[in-house]
Amino acid sequence: MLAVFAIWREIQRESKRNLALRVVAVLVAIAGLACIILPLTYEGDISLNEKNQAFLLTEGYSADSLNTAANPRIYTLSKTIKKDYPKAILLSSAEELTQAKPAIGSLQVLGYGLNEDELAQLHNLPVKFHPAKVPAGINSISWNAQLKTGEKLIVQGSFTNASSKAVKVSLKGLGTTLDSAFIQANTTSVFDLNATPRHTGRAVYRLIGTSYADTLANESIPVTVDGIKPLKVLMLAGAPNFEDKFLKNWLTANGYGVAVRSAISKDKFSQEFVNVDQQSLARLTTGLVDKFDIVLSDLDVLKTLNASESAALKQEVLQKGVGIIVRADSTAHSNFWLQQNFPVNKVSTAGQVVSSLKIQGQDAASAKLLLDPAYITPQNYTQPLVTDQQNRILASSSLAGSGKEVFTVLNATRDWMLSGDETDYTALWSLLITKAAKHTPAPEQWAIVSNVPSVNTHTKLQLETSASQPVIKINQSPVSLARQAGLPFAWQAGYWPQHAGWQQVQQGTGAAQWWFAYPQNEWMALKYSQALRDTRKYASVFDNQQSVTKQIHQKVQIPVSKIYFYVLLLAACTYLWAEAKFAS
Repeated sequence: MLAVFAIWREIQRESKRNLALRVVAVLVAIAGLACIILPLTYEGDISLNEKNQAFLLTEGYSADSLNTAANPRIYTLSKTIKKDYPKAILLSSAEELTQAKPAIGSLQVLGYGLNEDELAQLHNLPVKFHPAKVPAGINSISWNAQLKTGEKLIVQGSFTNASSKAVKVSLKGLGTTLDSAFIQANTTSVFDLNATPRHTGRAVYRLIGTSYADTLANESIPVTVDGIKPLKVLMLAGAPNFEDKFLKNWLTANGYGVAVRSAISKDKFSQEFVNVDQQSLARLTTGLVDKFDIVLSDLDVLKTLNASESAALKQEVLQKGVGIIVRADSTAHSNFWLQQNFPVNKVSTAGQVVSSLKIQGQDAASAKLLLDPAYITPQNYTQPLVTDQQNRILASSSLAGSGKEVFTVLNATRDWMLSGDETDYTALWSLLITKAAKHTPAPEQWAIVSNVPSVNTHTKLQLETSASQPVIKINQSPVSLARQAGLPFAWQAGYWPQHAGWQQVQQGTGAAQWWFAYPQNEWMALKYSQALRDTRKYASVFDNQQSVTKQIHQKVQIPVSKIYFYVLLLAACTYLWAEAKFAS
């Protein structure tokens, strides 16, 4: 429009002298002005070499490392570093490094490095890493955040103590120190702390590192304790006996549902029911067994079941996942389907012995118990659960089709109860029942993919579900999902927590689940240690790529120099001024 108007004005002039040249000059002036205003670029192929290097400062960097560089380009993603080192250019994301002009050929990263998400934004930009020392504090950590009532919370990790004084690492909960360990001066040591929560629901424990009056670490340990769903146990006894009587009483006292069938004579049984509906136990059928989570019996009783009962039990264990606990009989080994994985070694020359037991999950040995000289021979695909002081197996478990089997040679555990030792009795039978219990698959599984989900930090969540198009909400707000390639049941979501603490996630109308977002200032040593590992890995990969390439080229958009358009504009305007002045 401007060009049309300018040409029309030239044509309307009274003097038609040099009209064509004036029109050309007007068009050149307008074109030059437009090119100055517009960001004109062209695609070019440039070489990336050491002259195109830049520095990225991350937490833990040393300013002395920059002294050898002549006129370096220095960047940072940290406002704190920008304040301490004003020459650094503050970037909002690592991706801006790939858009720098001129293009960066080699990035020198100083300090603890970048996290996994930030490294992905570099798009394979070659990196030379100048790592800082491993930060003092908690460098690795793990704990079982999902517990059942009665299960032990186990917190394990490593602590780097760079000071000249010992550091005490304490696990605290509900205002009480539950366990502690000491890290000696100038060492990196592992710690193993544990406690048994007495509550149900969500709670946040604290992991605190102190050296005299100084607090070196104060981190959140979020834990969820779920109540145990009462299991239903079917006990099959050859005859009433004290071992089964004590076990039945303990099961009922702890809320289990118990049905007991004891043989009186051939095809005649006594029946007891506690916390379960009464029904006939005279004949075992698949429908009857399926109502229970665990079947408990002696091996000799199971061998005497008639064909239909044995088939029903076998079908429920192998195909429906019913658990079974079997107490050994006098047979050392047989092809019976419940003993195939558990051959027993009987020491015929030895009498009964008294020994304490090592029960899986218990730190201390149990009180002593009278044992028969019979031990389970170790086999592939079995898991020892209880051993004596010579590590001979007294109880073991294995998969049995869809179900699980626990096999034990212990037949006098009532002696603990008779002597008032309910603690060891509870530990033993809780373990055996837990290992054998029928597994009910959850309709969905949630997992936090990010190592330390923190406030205002991108957090990845993974959902495994059979739903074809799941819809989720986090803190009542809809969040989009992306299906993972090759895994039709797995979905992933990204979320930026706005506040620290527990976050609610829910899929459709399913039960709400909870995960924890940490304050940004927590687990800093852990985050830095992970960044060191991630950046080392990235730098090693892309250093190798650069070493096998003599010269790296990159396609970039190069801006056209504005000087040419200023010259054209000036020349055109000069001609129009001179022509108008001297023509008149």
